[in-house]
Amino acid sequence: MTDLEPIIINPDVRSGVVILCEHASNHIPEAYANLGLNGADLEKHIAWAIGVEKVTRKICELMDVSAVLSPVSRLLIDKNREPDHPTLIPFVSDDIIIPANQDLTARAIEARKRAYYDPFHEACDVLIEAHLADGIVPLIIGMHSFTPVMKNEERPWQIGFLWNKDQRLAQAMIGMIERETDLTVGDNQPYSGKDLYYTMQRHGAERGLPQTTIEIRQDLLADDKMVLEWAALLADMLDECMHRSDIVAIKHY
Repeated sequence: MTDLEPIIINPDVRSGVVILCEHASNHIPEAYANLGLNGADLEKHIAWAIGVEKVTRKICELMDVSAVLSPVSRLLIDKNREPDHPTLIPFVSDDIIIPANQDLTARAIEARKRAYYDPFHEACDVLIEAHLADGIVPLIIGMHSFTPVMKNEERPWQIGFLWNKDQRLAQAMIGMIERETDLTVGDNQPYSGKDLYYTMQRHGAERGLPQTTIEIRQDLLADDKMVLEWAALLADMLDECMHRSDIVAIKHY
């Protein structure tokens, strides 16, 4: 089984922002036979965070900052879950059963961790530690997207910012978006950073670094023009945050 390495954008850049994108891809390596799903299922939101690879790459291009992107689907293994989390390898997602994820042995789970989970988080560690070694306190950004409708309920937010104990970055960006736009903004919506926040907790909060997960509604990333507009907006906001002493500091909560 061929292991796919995490995708690192601008690995040698130390510009003060590191974007981590665990759900960038819907790719399933050939040996897993699409996990028993059809191709249409792998295009749905259950397989990846639709649009986030493009918006992440565009932000990196506009700002000359670094990112780590997962090369495989979250249905294979979800990098934004604790190693022992019950949905690390999901049995079902949005009522769709994942046939190849049923009744996995401990050995099979460990094989997926070694191949895809550990390398992603190790790449994040290396990139962040390189910033710190150069005396730079980076903003740690999780880049996600969310489906406009979940369980027959329409979601009114265009964008949301997730946080757990450290609100610095999330609240600053919420304030900026409310100042600059008329968007409906989610504060720990549509998900709460107090529940599903493993990547930001591990790579940001445990180091005392400013961190937040950004969630953009998927229908607003439907074409390149939309992607560019979101990337430009977020790049401007992140640039402002990088120059604020109340945000760019190591603090443990």
